[in-house]
Amino acid sequence: MWACYSSVMMRITSLSDTHAQRGTLRAGTRSGHGALLLLCAGLLLAPSAWAAKITYKVEGLKGELKDNVTAYLNGLPTYQDRQFRAARDRIQEAVSQGLQATGYYQPKIEIIRQRETPSKVVIKVEKGEPVIVTSLDVLLRGDAGQDEAYSRLLDDLPLKEGEVLHHGKYESIKSSLGNLGLARGYFDARLRKSQVKVLTDKNEAQILIVYDSGQRYRYGEIRYQATPEAVSLIRPLVTIHSGEPYQALTLADMSQDISSTRLFRESEIRPLVSEAEDGVVPMQVTLTPRDKHEIEVGLGFSTDEGPRMSGSWEKPWINRHGHRLKTDLKISQPQAELSLDYQIPVGNPLQDYYSVLAGFKHEDYKDTRSDLSTIGIHRWKKRPDGWDRDVFVRALYEDYVQGEDAGNSLLLLPGVSWSRLRIRGNLVPEWGDRQQLLVEVSDTHWGSDMNFVRTWGRTKWLRTLGDNHRFLLRGEQGAIIGDSFAQVPSSLRFFTGGDQTVRGFSYESISPRDSEGRLLGARYMSAASLEYDYRFSNSWLGALFVDGGTATNDYSEAWKIGTGAGVRWVTPIGMVRLDLAVGISEDDKPLRLHFALGPDL
Repeated sequence: MWACYSSVMMRITSLSDTHAQRGTLRAGTRSGHGALLLLCAGLLLAPSAWAAKITYKVEGLKGELKDNVTAYLNGLPTYQDRQFRAARDRIQEAVSQGLQATGYYQPKIEIIRQRETPSKVVIKVEKGEPVIVTSLDVLLRGDAGQDEAYSRLLDDLPLKEGEVLHHGKYESIKSSLGNLGLARGYFDARLRKSQVKVLTDKNEAQILIVYDSGQRYRYGEIRYQATPEAVSLIRPLVTIHSGEPYQALTLADMSQDISSTRLFRESEIRPLVSEAEDGVVPMQVTLTPRDKHEIEVGLGFSTDEGPRMSGSWEKPWINRHGHRLKTDLKISQPQAELSLDYQIPVGNPLQDYYSVLAGFKHEDYKDTRSDLSTIGIHRWKKRPDGWDRDVFVRALYEDYVQGEDAGNSLLLLPGVSWSRLRIRGNLVPEWGDRQQLLVEVSDTHWGSDMNFVRTWGRTKWLRTLGDNHRFLLRGEQGAIIGDSFAQVPSSLRFFTGGDQTVRGFSYESISPRDSEGRLLGARYMSAASLEYDYRFSNSWLGALFVDGGTATNDYSEAWKIGTGAGVRWVTPIGMVRLDLAVGISEDDKPLRLHFALGPDL
């Protein structure tokens, strides 16, 4: 570089000295040296034209050791091949540090530069014998010494005596002590000592950690930054009491419950550590009510209903008692529905409340034409770890045409439903189940047009074997027992088929038919499904399934069977399911594509 630059300068000086005698030649020579200057400057400003970035290939290691060494090498500055000699010591140091982090302190490292490709560096490593932890002492001082949570932590340390030294696991122990302290109210906790003594001549390591937790703080005064109405409403959800030991997990659950009421835009529960005295920390609960009016609109699509549009208007606070009003409008090709839900909290606003439901639904799909008006009162009792129960009385008036059956019905239906959902996992649950059961009764003694009992139930199960094999099972059963079935309105009859029941058949296309082949609906329905999913990556799963079901009046018909394959795409808003199914029970073997967005359970 500098040789080129210096020679040009020397030549310019020479020309300058003789310009008086060679004036004519000087101009042409200056032009030639100007080109040389531009060429050298171009080389200086474009190093990629004559130098290549050094890349590394690690041999002799595998698994975590190789990954860790590679990570250290990737953390080095970008070197060009001409910088190899200067960078050699840094490269060797990075490899050594990567090995030491996983317990190998006496490796043999050979760094080779390929002749044919100088930018490619091969690093051959013999890791040697590992350093073994011969003593690991974690000493607890303060109240943590009598805390069972810390006893469990010490019983389950990620690094133990007799194992290979791993600095990442050592750091994890220190982090776990501190994180548990914050979660359990040890606000004065300090790590008094932490050291790893490595005896390289013996390949042994001695670890000592001294953790001083100090005292565990307790809840003090609970202060509210909220309206009196809001405070009164959430008191049943406040599960902390002055004098109890601090527990962050309890606060998180309490905050989640308050948020789930959907009455507040923001809710925050935090300790006022700066005001703590004598082991007592005041707590502050801050609540920001939601807007007076909230409007939402949405668009969607499914193979069952085609394009669909929805809209909702909600007034979270009707009055100081926390009454809430929500209306929903749903429009799709087969139906349009308007509903109103007025909720009245009773005690715990999340678990105990009355709900007045009213609505109108128009349906014109295949062989069903129906105008349905309903109003009812429901008494909800929800249990987060158990069964939700809904005891209700609803009035129903429906004008309907269902195949060859037509009429209108006025029914008063008292009933009860139970449901439970248990799930583990996030966007792709690994375990869970859902149960639903409904029983409702119609009787002429209380003003209904006919006598019958209608029951319906569904169960879904999700289980995972290993990391990637998921199994989903579903069963569904419904029955109507009572008077002449022809008088039962369309909305209460049973149909099956579609995305959620028997794939390979269109939505609610399975039922008895009249003499002209029109759907009639059924007294009974049964459906079952088995699906296997294989997880290829965090975002993609493949599926194989078989579904079966029937809607019937006497179970004389054969079950409809569909089978096929599909893909599952995991997105931040839920799982997108695309299935290709064939109705193998039919002579013409219908093929149908099913598309849906939503959870498995």
